[in-house]
Amino acid sequence: MSYPLGLRAMYFGAAAIVRPANMLMMRRDWKGQENLPDTGMILAVNHISDLDPLYMGHMVYSTGRLPHFLAKKELFELPAVGKLITSMKQIPVDRAGRSIDSLKMAEEVLARDGVIIIYPEGTTTKDPDMWPQIGRLGMIRLALTTGAPVIPVGQWGVHETLPKGDKLPKLFPRRTSAIRVGTESDLEWLRTMGKPGQRDLTDATEQVMSEITDLMAPLREGTPPETRYNPAKNR
Repeated sequence: MSYPLGLRAMYFGAAAIVRPANMLMMRRDWKGQENLPDTGMILAVNHISDLDPLYMGHMVYSTGRLPHFLAKKELFELPAVGKLITSMKQIPVDRAGRSIDSLKMAEEVLARDGVIIIYPEGTTTKDPDMWPQIGRLGMIRLALTTGAPVIPVGQWGVHETLPKGDKLPKLFPRRTSAIRVGTESDLEWLRTMGKPGQRDLTDATEQVMSEITDLMAPLREGTPPETRYNPAKNR
């Protein structure tokens, strides 16, 4: 992968801090990393805790790749954190829809065979039982524009260490971060369309969300709901 030495050194330094802390806090049960292609890719992951990025980043980095997250632009405006994540080539997203050249940044990451991690839900799930809620269309638009493969990923357990709303992790009892990496989502039907419509983008997004749910379901108890939770209809 054609990453500058300085950027790799920065990731190495961050990993030297994050990985030991992660292993101290949680056990790891990670499977399916062999499904990650050698090219650039988009990992589509369900979002259950603010701690997710540390474990997803750790999993990706352990395969020899550099993880890049799409993150809300407000994080980039924080003095210390913003400077760090900018220098590590994380990608800001304006959730209000104002223009940021996120696509160009994403294309640069993918051109270097990097990994872009996306939470298609756009936030930690609001589903009462923590199943994946409806996904946003940005993931599919990015896949179509860049041609990058979309790899679904299901995870469970991290929310038990840092539940929603908590500021400090619960270290005891020591829990398990379970991650399952799936195979590439078959979006050829969409890519061969001249100009996909809104309905097509919605169907493709739901396809990926269903694959994420199928990967997540064996990691936990219960059966996924027949209708995916939509926060806009449950306010």
